[in-house]
Amino acid sequence: MIVTMPNLDSLVREKGQTDIPAYTQSKIASELLTEMEDGGTETYQFIAVFTSGSDKALNETQLNEIEEVIQSLKADRDELGITDMLTHSDSEETKKQLVSEDGTTILTQIYVNHNQGTVEEVAQALRDKTEVQSVDSYYTGTDIVLDDFAKSSQAGIKKTEVIAIVFILAVLILVFRSPVVPLISLITVGVSYIVSLGIVAQLVDKFNFPFSNFTQVFLIVILFGIGTDYNILLYTRFKEELGKGLPVLKAITETYKTAGRTVVYSGIAVFIGFMALYLAEFKLYQATSAVAIGVAVLLFVLITLNPFFMALFGIKMFWPAKNVNGHSENKLWQFLSKHSYFRPIAALVIIAVLCLPFIIKYTGELNYDDLVEISDEYESKQAISVIEDHFPSGFSSPTNLVIQSKDSLATQTGLQDIDQLAEVISKVDGVSQVYSVTRPAGEKIEDLYIKEQTNTLNEGLGTAQEGLGTIHDGLSDAESELGKVDENSFDSVQQLIDGTAQMEQGVGQLSDALNQVAGGYKDGAKGATDLANGLNTLKQSVSELSTGASQLQAGYGDLAQGFSQFNELFTSMNSAITSAKQGYVAIEQSMNALVASKPELASDVNVQTVIGTAQVAQEQLSQLEVKLQELTPQYNLAVESFKEANASFAQITDGLEQVEDGVGQLQSGANTLATGLESGVDGVNQINSKTSELQTGLSTVNEGQKQLQNGLTELQDKMKLLQDGLAQSTDGLSEIGDGLLDAQEYLGEVSSSDSNSVFYIPQEILDGEEFKESLNMYMSDDQKTTKMMIILDVNPYSKEAMKVIEDIDEQIKATSKNLSFSDAKIALGGKSAANVDLQQISSSDFTRTIAIMMIGIAIVLLVITRSIWQPLIIIASLILAYYTSLGLSELLSETILGQSILSWNVPFFSFIMIVTLGVDYSIFLMMRYHELEDKGSVAIIDAAKHIGGVVLSAALILGGTFAALIPSGIVTLMQVAILVLVGLVLLSFIMLPVFMPAVMGLTEKTKNLFTRKKQ
Repeated sequence: MIVTMPNLDSLVREKGQTDIPAYTQSKIASELLTEMEDGGTETYQFIAVFTSGSDKALNETQLNEIEEVIQSLKADRDELGITDMLTHSDSEETKKQLVSEDGTTILTQIYVNHNQGTVEEVAQALRDKTEVQSVDSYYTGTDIVLDDFAKSSQAGIKKTEVIAIVFILAVLILVFRSPVVPLISLITVGVSYIVSLGIVAQLVDKFNFPFSNFTQVFLIVILFGIGTDYNILLYTRFKEELGKGLPVLKAITETYKTAGRTVVYSGIAVFIGFMALYLAEFKLYQATSAVAIGVAVLLFVLITLNPFFMALFGIKMFWPAKNVNGHSENKLWQFLSKHSYFRPIAALVIIAVLCLPFIIKYTGELNYDDLVEISDEYESKQAISVIEDHFPSGFSSPTNLVIQSKDSLATQTGLQDIDQLAEVISKVDGVSQVYSVTRPAGEKIEDLYIKEQTNTLNEGLGTAQEGLGTIHDGLSDAESELGKVDENSFDSVQQLIDGTAQMEQGVGQLSDALNQVAGGYKDGAKGATDLANGLNTLKQSVSELSTGASQLQAGYGDLAQGFSQFNELFTSMNSAITSAKQGYVAIEQSMNALVASKPELASDVNVQTVIGTAQVAQEQLSQLEVKLQELTPQYNLAVESFKEANASFAQITDGLEQVEDGVGQLQSGANTLATGLESGVDGVNQINSKTSELQTGLSTVNEGQKQLQNGLTELQDKMKLLQDGLAQSTDGLSEIGDGLLDAQEYLGEVSSSDSNSVFYIPQEILDGEEFKESLNMYMSDDQKTTKMMIILDVNPYSKEAMKVIEDIDEQIKATSKNLSFSDAKIALGGKSAANVDLQQISSSDFTRTIAIMMIGIAIVLLVITRSIWQPLIIIASLILAYYTSLGLSELLSETILGQSILSWNVPFFSFIMIVTLGVDYSIFLMMRYHELEDKGSVAIIDAAKHIGGVVLSAALILGGTFAALIPSGIVTLMQVAILVLVGLVLLSFIMLPVFMPAVMGLTEKTKNLFTRKKQ
């Protein structure tokens, strides 16, 4: 058995870890995370810690050395089996995440394939690659912490084995005053232990039998404890039978008829008690059923090997003792049982006074922190201390929220809902940071929130308001200038037309009047001079009008160009209004979800105000959108008007230039005429010869003047239309300005609201390379699975962390109902979440398993005692001893160990031990009681005085065996030892010699009282 036994250390590491059922959410999260990150490959998760070892930040040399180590790991990742790494040099986001604020510590997350070997082998391979001379480096993580716990347990077990054997030898020598009996007892128990351990190891290795860190240690304390107790009972009875003068074989027969029968019954009760644990769902509880195998082997050895040694040595077993009488009567038990039996009420009151304060004092709080089980000398615990000093406490073992949807989560709606969930989680008390695809550095990306976008839109509207003001002022000035144009100034054109017509008539009559030239020469010269002066004045007026029209055309062209740029602004405003409406819909949905999860908030004024504001905002934004749509046609009409006006201005400018050229020609002609008149008769003759030409020229001039008049008349009409259009445009711009001002004021109120923190990512950013880094880090390749890393600000192994996880879970369930992935798989993973699941599983399975165990033991007691009442008394005494031990042990743990609360598995293990051992001793007492039952009601007193010495000796042996757990250094085992020791004291000095006789005495008195009443 020893040769073929598998390596126990390997079994503990591979199959001895506390494993929770696959249906728990932490287990589901672990599987989803493995599938997401490693394609289903199981990995070890390590955190490499690099620290300066002081308050000084890492210097350039140290940083370079750390970077070299990281690059070395990346280069050898295939050799080391590294499936993934997250380092501070990957991106700015990871740098914020993995470098402490004081710059003294850098973390690196490393994932290694399980196939690389054991946790210790993988960790050592990583250590060999990451030795940095100038920097302190450590490795930690949940896997290595559990491995260190396993190593600590194995080391503690080795101490317990040696101490238990030495103690048992010493006590047996004192009890039997012989060196032979202790050796025989150790041989029989030792054989039982080795054989049962071998069987259990083979079952674990070949058939995956439940196994834990505590299986071996409980096999040791139970087998060596009750095995020695049974031997004491058998050897004492054998000694007693030899003392009666019986032959050895007859003494052996009588011993096994009496004490042997008691041992078998006791062993069966213990076997059934531990075997019932196999029906538990929780693997740790199931693993304790291995003790049943040890008890079965022990019983077989005791009824085979013990008789052999008895027959072989006979009375020499007790050498050098000459007196072979049995155990002497125990005066203490006789005294206690006698007074309790005859004064039952007083005895029960005393028991109540002793027990109730401790029962009431017991808090019921349990500790799930595995770190307390590990010595500070272990590297993994030292690393956690460094992390807690420089990072949030929860960074050493983050909680992971995994979401797996049927559809892609990398959509605008999906990401918005993910961020909403991250925001809800971040506000849970006890949460330090939340890292997600929308918060890759643990902080909000402010530019991707509607609140920030609303501020930007508000600023844009302010700029637009200023631009509209400038345009409004320009149009008002243009309208004013057009209003200043004097319509009477165009009458001079009519005068020119009339004058030219008269000149044409005069030229027609020139031939007839040539004879009168001499007389009218001076008058003609004077009229020509006046005509030249008038033309000069007209030319200047037309020139000024042409210049003004050109400037007005240029300015109006600029206005038209600037006004046309509002098309892009209207488009941006329409998009912004649509985004804002979506944000307020999300706000309203979020608040409704909050009310759904916490109905008491339905009447909260602030909540209703936020919901009302979101609804009103949606209505106002809809109204603003309608106004904007109504304004767009007016804006397009104004743009068309600008285009028509610009075309008209171009025609006017061309006409004025032609008029100016014509007037210039007229002026030149008038000057020439005046010169000709002054030239005298020659000129008159020349005029006479050119009269027909002059008449033709004057006709042409007259026609040009009429065209000028028509053009100016049309210009005048256009200018009126332009003036009216400018007035309308000015009014329209005033309305737009008022609308933009209202929108700006409203958006200002919206942007200042805390409820407007809604995530919105534009499609172009979602498709961009920069955001792709975040998608790769926090989403699966098919983008249907995402994770959030939740960092707590408390120790992730602590009870406080479990309360935070429960709060987070409640918020997730309430919020996710109203999200786009409400039907997705959502699970919390990590050590803290696993502890919550562990608490729920262990608590529910504890009740169920204990019920099964107690039913099995009760059946055995019914068979042994052939009574219903006596098993009830025994079970009541055991339960009372257990709960009293809990309260007293909690006080002792705080005083001795510095732990104010018990470890989570201590109540279960302690219950098993106290009940099974208590049943043993109760069976010892009741079997002796039934041997003496013919003595009447006081048989319990005789049974107590005869068996008291055996029970006290057995309790001393068993107490010493459990006391051997205290030097193990494992808090759970030390607390179990303290609790069992307290329970043994209560059983040995209160429950068996006082409580049971008192209840039996009270029963007898009650029976006698009813009998007398009937008589």
